[in-house]
Amino acid sequence: MDQVENLGEQYQGEFDSLFNILFHSEAGAILAWNSFLLIGTVVLYGVLLFATRQTLIVSSRKIEFDIRNKIMDKLFRLPQRYFAENRTGEIYVRATEDVARVREYFGPVLMYTVNTFTRAGFIITMMLIVNPELTFWALLPLPFLSGFAYWVSGYINKYQLIIQEQYSRIAGRAQETFSSIRLIKAYNRTDYEQKRFEKESDEYRNKKLRLDLVESLFHPTLNLLIGISVVIVVWRGGIMVIDGLITVGNIAEFVIYVAYLTWPVASLGYTVNTLQKSLASWERIHSMLNEPLEIEDKDPEVSGLPHIVGDIEFRNVSFKYPGSDEYALKNVSFKVKAGSNIAFVGRTGSGKTTLVNLIPRLFDSTEGEVLVDGKNIKDWNLTHLRRSIGYVPQETFLFSTTIKENIAFGRETPSMEEIKEAAENAQVLENILDFEKKFETLVGERGITLSGGQKQRTAIARAMIKEPSIVIFDDSLSAVDTKTEDAILEHLRVKLAHKTAIMISHRISTVKNADTIFYLENGSIVEAGTHNELIEGKGRYTDMYRKQLLEQELAQI
Repeated sequence: MDQVENLGEQYQGEFDSLFNILFHSEAGAILAWNSFLLIGTVVLYGVLLFATRQTLIVSSRKIEFDIRNKIMDKLFRLPQRYFAENRTGEIYVRATEDVARVREYFGPVLMYTVNTFTRAGFIITMMLIVNPELTFWALLPLPFLSGFAYWVSGYINKYQLIIQEQYSRIAGRAQETFSSIRLIKAYNRTDYEQKRFEKESDEYRNKKLRLDLVESLFHPTLNLLIGISVVIVVWRGGIMVIDGLITVGNIAEFVIYVAYLTWPVASLGYTVNTLQKSLASWERIHSMLNEPLEIEDKDPEVSGLPHIVGDIEFRNVSFKYPGSDEYALKNVSFKVKAGSNIAFVGRTGSGKTTLVNLIPRLFDSTEGEVLVDGKNIKDWNLTHLRRSIGYVPQETFLFSTTIKENIAFGRETPSMEEIKEAAENAQVLENILDFEKKFETLVGERGITLSGGQKQRTAIARAMIKEPSIVIFDDSLSAVDTKTEDAILEHLRVKLAHKTAIMISHRISTVKNADTIFYLENGSIVEAGTHNELIEGKGRYTDMYRKQLLEQELAQI
C-alpha cells in the first residue's frame, strides 16, 4: 500500500512539474502559443476552403444555369436552316454535355488553380527562406514539367474537340434510331442499325483510347519528376551538409516541402486536362451562340400593337433555300382579303409548303415582299405576328404529354370548355371521350398512341384554340376519311367565317369550296380562280380533278 502511495505521489510530482513547464515557463508559453497558432491556422484553412468551394462551385452552377438558358434562347431564335444542317443529337450534346464541361472551368478548374498557386507559392517561399541554393536544385525539374504540361494540354485540346464531335454523332445516331424504332422493326433492320451504331461507337472508342493513353502518361510522369526532385534534394543536400552549409534537419525539411508540392503538381495535371476539355466544349458552344440570326425583330415591343386583321399580299416573291441554287418559288404575286378562304394545290414539290412557311416567317423571302395588313411582315413584331397565326404543319407533331396539354399548347391558360370546343371543331372530341382517361390520356412519344387521323385532328384543335386571325392548314386532313373531312370542314366554315383561311391539299374535295384556288407548278402560280372557273378552264387543275374522280370510281369498283 505504501508503494502505491509513493508511486502516486511520484506521478503527481511529475505532472505538477510538467504543468509548471507548460504554463509558468517561457518555453511552455512559446509551446502553448505555437500550438494555438497551429490549431487556429488549421481552423482558418478549413473555413477558407469551405468559403472557396461555396463561392466558386456555387458561382459555377449559376454560370452553368445562365449559359444553358442563353443556349435555349438562341436555339429558339435560330433559323430553320440551322436545324436542317445540324443533327438533333449534336445540338443536344452542346446544350448539355458541353455546358457541363464549361462549368468545370469556372468551378473545379478555377478552384484548383487558385489552390495550386497559393500552396506552391507558400511552400517555395519557405524553401527560399531556409536555403535558396537547395531550393534551386529542388525545383530544377519544374521547367521540364512545364514543357510536358504544355505539350499534353495542346494534344488534349485538339483531340477533345474531335471526341466531342464524335460523341455528338453517336448521340444523333441513337436519337434517330429510337425515334424511328417502329419503322426499323417493321423493316427488320435492327441488325443493320446495330452495326451502324457499333461503327460510330468503335470510332469514338479508338479516339478516346488514344487520348486516354496520353492522359494515363501524365500523372506517372508528374510523380517521376517529383521523385527526381527528392533524389536531387537528398544528393545535393548531403553535399551541403558535409560542407557545413545546412543541417540534416534541413534536408528532412526540404523532403517534406517537396512532398507537399506533390498535390499542387498532381492537381495541375487534372487542371490542365479539364481546362482543355472545357475550352474545346466552349469553342463548340461559342460557334452556336455566334450563329447569325437570319430572322430578327425590327420592332421588339409587343404591347400596344394593332390587331392583325388578316389581309395577305405577295409581291413578286421569290425564294430559294440556303445552299441551293434553284428557286423554290419564282415571282409569286397574289392578294387575299381578310376573312377569305383560299387554297393551294399542285404536284409534290411545287412549292406549296414553302409558300405558306413565309407567312409566319419560318423563312424570309429571297426577293420581293410579303405583306400582312399592308405592312411588310419584316416590320411586324415577330411574336405578335405568330400569335395571330394558327398553323397546322404537314408533319403532325404531338408532345409526349396528355391530349389536354397538347390542345392547350396553342394558348397560355385556356379553360376546359375552350379545350373541348376546339376538340369538337376538329371532330376529335368523340374519340377523346372514348378513351379511359379522356383528356388526361397520355399520347406517348410523338403521339404514338393515336392514329394518324386523330393526331391530325388534335393538331387542328391546337391551332383553332388560339383564335387566330390567319389559319394555315398544310395538307392537314390527308389521314382522315372523306366523311370525317366533310364534318371537319363544315365546322371550320362556321368557325373561320371571319378569319383568313389558307389550305393546302392534294384532294380536290378539300379545297373545292375555297373562294380562290391557286395551282402551283415549279414554284409559280400557273392557274387561279374558283373551282368552277378552273374546271371550265380545262387546264392542269381540271386534269387533276378528273384523275381523282377516276381514282374514286376505280376504288368503288
